[in-house]
Amino acid sequence: MRVRFWGVRGSIPTPATGEDVASLLAAALCHLGQTQNANPLDLSDSAAIARWIEALPPSVASFAGGNTPCLEMTTADGELFIIDLGSGLRALGDFLLDGPFGRGEGHAHLFLSHLHWDHIQGWPFFRPVYIEGNQFDLYARHEDVENLLKQQQDAPFFPPAAWDEMHATVRVHTLNDDALSLCDNRVRVSSLELEHPSRAFAYRFEADGQVFVYASDGAFPHPESEAAQSIIEFFRDADLLVFDAQFTLNESRQKHDWGHSSGVSGVELGCRAGVKRLALFHHAPGASEAHLQELLRAGQEYAQNPALPCMPEQVEVFLAREGLEVEL
Repeated sequence: MRVRFWGVRGSIPTPATGEDVASLLAAALCHLGQTQNANPLDLSDSAAIARWIEALPPSVASFAGGNTPCLEMTTADGELFIIDLGSGLRALGDFLLDGPFGRGEGHAHLFLSHLHWDHIQGWPFFRPVYIEGNQFDLYARHEDVENLLKQQQDAPFFPPAAWDEMHATVRVHTLNDDALSLCDNRVRVSSLELEHPSRAFAYRFEADGQVFVYASDGAFPHPESEAAQSIIEFFRDADLLVFDAQFTLNESRQKHDWGHSSGVSGVELGCRAGVKRLALFHHAPGASEAHLQELLRAGQEYAQNPALPCMPEQVEVFLAREGLEVEL
């Protein structure tokens, strides 16, 4: 199983600013200063510069990304799953055109956590859905999803003919509490409702002997509470948990009704569930690269807390970044 991040930002797409670029450049120069004595860099050698850039840590070499939620999960036998339809879906669609989807021979399973704009706004710009022959199975826990997706493309908000030009086959499936078996029973998918305005759902994918859980857009109860037990069981033994970490711990307590959480909460729940890797996700639109690094440090430091039930085996905490691939 392989997971790739195409959109990691929450609420609204957030382009990098000049301040972000300057901050990244300053970090790169600091890194150069720290390593220059041991490994001098010849600034007149473009190939050496390229190799140096390639070897930089992700936090120095690239931005976390500004597209809204979209993940790609591919099983060992090549079955494609797409989770959420945020603005990152546009880039994923362009990437897919180089393969079967460009010839009208592609098939993918789409899973939608909820219908807030940041999780559906990439759909009208997903080029494979305009190509006849491609097939998509779209799964959601919400009713009337097809009509709700159409509404964001109604005039005057979008060119009125766009929906009718989507010539691919799209089959919409309304899910319930029951687990779903797909791909000749090689993939099992279950869902869990999260605390979020207008209802949002987490998904648990089991395939290839691995478990991947996507839990974006949710506020979570205290890990020791009775209400948290069903969530912990849903996360149980996940090889990768993608977790809503938009807030600091204090912000999540002050804005609980916003339906978002913190990396510290993710670590606590993940440890109790035996999660191996935790990706901090759904970054706030106003969060700078420096702030994201602070949230990451807080989560990683908390994962070292000897009072956590997962000690001495600690959950690996990292920041979800566009383009990042995780092999499970």
